[in-house]
Amino acid sequence: MFLKNKNLNKSLKTKIIFRIVVLLVILFVTIDLIFAFSFRQESISEAKIRSKTIAKVVRDGLTSLMVMGVIQDRKIFISRLKKASKQVDIQNISIIRGNPVDKQFGPGFKSEKPVTAEEKYVLASGIKIEKLDETLNSVRYHVIIPYKATSNGVVNCLMCHKVKSGTVLGAISLTMNLSSVRAATFKTIVQTSLIFLAFLIILVLVLFRFFSPYITLFQKIEHGMENLKEGEMDGVLIDEKGLPDDEAGNVAKTLNETSKSLKEILSDINFKVSSLIGYTVLKTDNYLKDTVKIINELVRIYNFKRVIEKDRTKNDIINRIESIIRDYMCFENYAIYEVADNNKMSLLAVGSKINLGKDDMWCDRSSLEDADSCRAKRTGGDVDSFNFPCICQNFKFNSSEEDEAGSAGSGSGKTCNEKYNYYCIPIYIGGKVGMVLQLIFDNDVADFVHWMIPYIKSYLAEASPVIESRKLMELLKEQSIVDQLTGMYNRRYLDDTSQNIIAGIKRRGTNLGVLMLDVDHFKEVNDKYGHDNGDVVLKNVSKQIKKSIRTSDIAVRFGGEEFLALLIDIRQGEALEIAEKIRKAVESSRLEITGGIVLKKTISIGVCEYPADTEKFWQAIKYADVALYEAKENGRNKVVRFTKDMWKEEEY
Repeated sequence: MFLKNKNLNKSLKTKIIFRIVVLLVILFVTIDLIFAFSFRQESISEAKIRSKTIAKVVRDGLTSLMVMGVIQDRKIFISRLKKASKQVDIQNISIIRGNPVDKQFGPGFKSEKPVTAEEKYVLASGIKIEKLDETLNSVRYHVIIPYKATSNGVVNCLMCHKVKSGTVLGAISLTMNLSSVRAATFKTIVQTSLIFLAFLIILVLVLFRFFSPYITLFQKIEHGMENLKEGEMDGVLIDEKGLPDDEAGNVAKTLNETSKSLKEILSDINFKVSSLIGYTVLKTDNYLKDTVKIINELVRIYNFKRVIEKDRTKNDIINRIESIIRDYMCFENYAIYEVADNNKMSLLAVGSKINLGKDDMWCDRSSLEDADSCRAKRTGGDVDSFNFPCICQNFKFNSSEEDEAGSAGSGSGKTCNEKYNYYCIPIYIGGKVGMVLQLIFDNDVADFVHWMIPYIKSYLAEASPVIESRKLMELLKEQSIVDQLTGMYNRRYLDDTSQNIIAGIKRRGTNLGVLMLDVDHFKEVNDKYGHDNGDVVLKNVSKQIKKSIRTSDIAVRFGGEEFLALLIDIRQGEALEIAEKIRKAVESSRLEITGGIVLKKTISIGVCEYPADTEKFWQAIKYADVALYEAKENGRNKVVRFTKDMWKEEEY
């Protein structure tokens, strides 16, 4: 990491210095180009002015010689002019006579060089020609300037020349060498370039020294921000050593203080949320992700609690827990058991991807009969077979019978089966173990299961008080509709459910048997043996009634020693058979009461069927009561089927 930071530091410095140098070089080159172009233009302009001056001098000199009558000395004048011109970089100067002058004064001196096409063009057109010849070795400016006859000015040309005004009398051809000017320009550019290079080297050194602490700060901030992005709060801190004591140093101090404060805040959030949900999520070095993870978990648990608080029944909540375990926690094999007040257990839910056998349970059925045989219920603590194989003897797959060949040296006949592991969690409801959650898993996912246990417990902890509330509500409801002595429903239950019962019978098109039952001579038991023994008799009778009917039928303690049995979906006439079965069961039972006395009681039963006898539910109960009265009148211990002649009233 140190080498990486050092390389990043150098890279950042190099980028900044390189960009500054490039900008300065571009600026310098641009200035040099502008300077060279301006110098060139200025040199050309100067050459043009100089050529015009020389042309004027020649014209005026020749005119003076002509006026003074010494025109024959013009050759000496031109020769001296050429010598003088060499001092001002004029390589060639020549005067060309026009045809009008030759016609008037003769051909004059023999020309040193033939007249060029360009010169002829100027003599003919009177238009000046100028051009610039540039090569690697030289720069030459060539111009051909025409002389035109004019009557204006100091000298009137028309006084000597018999031509019209504007006629081209001749021309002057000049070639000027500007190479020295270009050399001077190049020399100047080289000198300035050397000066700039020296300045640039000094500037780079100064920039390296000046920017070094700031670039180091930027690099440290970049590194710190990368660590912050990954949630590594300790890596955000910037080493303030070597930083300038100015705004840069203040930035580093502020960033360090901010990172420390943020770390404390995130740690505090983690601690408080962990306190709320009862466990700490698996921590990493990433404070941000850990915080997001634990807050998301808190939100899930909060939403879970809000949902189950609105569920109506305990079974609805169990279904929610199943969904969390199966869909969110991804457990395919599990079971949920409930512990009853009579210390028996019942299976509320089971998930399995394997064949559990005819009982469809992970544990032996013996645990249902005796809840204390379940280690998790008995101890009130977690049971983990991964660390302690075969820790609970009730697990169905705990051991396997020795195969036909036998296990060499075992001698026990059974060996521990490690194919399935289980983790059982007791769920406390009302201060005691009310349920047990059992998770089944393979060895290869054991670490995942143990990592998920705290999460699962947090959901169970939230569900526990809600389950307790729903169980209490169910208990209160059951107490309000169940007779506490016999365990049968009471008349309130009949009032609440009679409409649903009749609606089901009508929808299915079946029959409902109505049995009204009364214990014979029950008052004598209370008077002779006391009410406690009378209660024992009632319990026994209710037991015989419930044993003689189906679980789908309904047994009701109608009042005192009177009972009502509703036989759901029977065949017509079947109610009489079931009534007789109940009568015989009560008659054949022997009951020992206080003092070793054995009682034998009988029961009278009135039978009515709905809708065969009546289409009104409560009238059917009344008809069964009328038939019961007939049984009592005809000697008791009888079953009497209602007939219409028994009803003496006009209307019900």
